[in-house]
Amino acid sequence: MYEGNLVRLRAFEAGDADANHAFMNDYETVRGMLSGLPLPSSMQDERDWLNRQTSMTSGAYQFAVEDADGDLVGRCGPLRVDWKNSCAELGLMIGTPYRRRGYGREAMTLLKRFCFEEMNLHRVEVRVMAFNTAALRCYEAVGFRREGVIRKQVFRAGSYHDVVVLGLLREEWQ
Repeated sequence: MYEGNLVRLRAFEAGDADANHAFMNDYETVRGMLSGLPLPSSMQDERDWLNRQTSMTSGAYQFAVEDADGDLVGRCGPLRVDWKNSCAELGLMIGTPYRRRGYGREAMTLLKRFCFEEMNLHRVEVRVMAFNTAALRCYEAVGFRREGVIRKQVFRAGSYHDVVVLGLLREEWQ
């Protein structure tokens, strides 16, 4: 659907369950995610999650991120959409073996285009744990600006961590 030089954003398919299951059971991948506990995920959990990823949702939708070889490398999409105020929180996950290849930057660039051109959003934001410096660099490289810090919001690996909020307005994107 949305294609760049390195990645393509597409719908999830049933065949993505194995790769997605591997990502969700890799601590290095899930430790940087804000939502929930970093618990192991069963194959049935992944199938159930994949079945909920449909274009018929009201805005919270995840795209599969696929590389040029057709391998699933991650996922991205609007996590929460506020239609009244025309803004959304976005999420991006690139699996551990595929990091530091530019996939995250390009996926987020394509996702921003989708949000501004197709969803008609005015503002998008991302939230990242402060220790996730690679994600912070990625988001800043594609135009997000730091807006604030939510102090000690997430408990992970025995301690509380700050969450950095970064935002981007449509006029800054254009």
